[in-house]
Amino acid sequence: MQKSYNFLIVEDELLIAETISDILKSAGHTNICMVDSVEDAIKEIENNKPDLILTDIALGREKTGLDLGALIHSKYHIPFVYITSHSSPEILGKAKHTRPNAYIIKPFKNEDLLVAIEFALFNSDTNDNTDETDHLVVKEGRAIVKLPYPDIKWLEADGNYTTIIMGNGRRRVVRTAISEFETQLSKKIFIRIHKSYIVNYAFVTEVKASLLMVDEQELPVGRTYQANVASYFNVK
Repeated sequence: MQKSYNFLIVEDELLIAETISDILKSAGHTNICMVDSVEDAIKEIENNKPDLILTDIALGREKTGLDLGALIHSKYHIPFVYITSHSSPEILGKAKHTRPNAYIIKPFKNEDLLVAIEFALFNSDTNDNTDETDHLVVKEGRAIVKLPYPDIKWLEADGNYTTIIMGNGRRRVVRTAISEFETQLSKKIFIRIHKSYIVNYAFVTEVKASLLMVDEQELPVGRTYQANVASYFNVK
């Protein structure tokens, strides 16, 4: 029997909120609350602590979904997912610091939303609510798989898919954008070096201005990432 969860949808466009609600109901979830502002979301969180929050970023108000996300992360410690039409590097950069469990770009497919929700709930049920975990959770077919950080060499983007290269040589192809994984991975262990690559620093054997050697594989460092990579690896 499916566990019953309480969902909070924070969205100022009623049609989109109802669409999200319908997707949840089609998956068997019935405890769903919808609000259209940060202020109302806080009241709902205080009165009926939800198990998962789905929030838009642009709420058409003074306070945005990013304000709500920062509060959820710092005070309420509830898993949450951004659902937004914003995918610019600036917005993504701000969103990452609020540590969402997933980041879904509109328009989205029903399956993408349900997978993101499943990941968020799975992590919520299996971790101790600390800021850092020691694994990445991915969905393969109908299974959810936990990949320990020490087993991951790097992640490589391919459109809406990501290939995860493991230490044992196995390659896992997952139907999730690399930008979504970036929000989940520990910044102490992984670093984005290119629009197409995130690497585990433990496997880096050589660092140059425009490339990294990860074991025997040469990976490019994007121009916009070079300063961050140099700082991360203390390269002068």
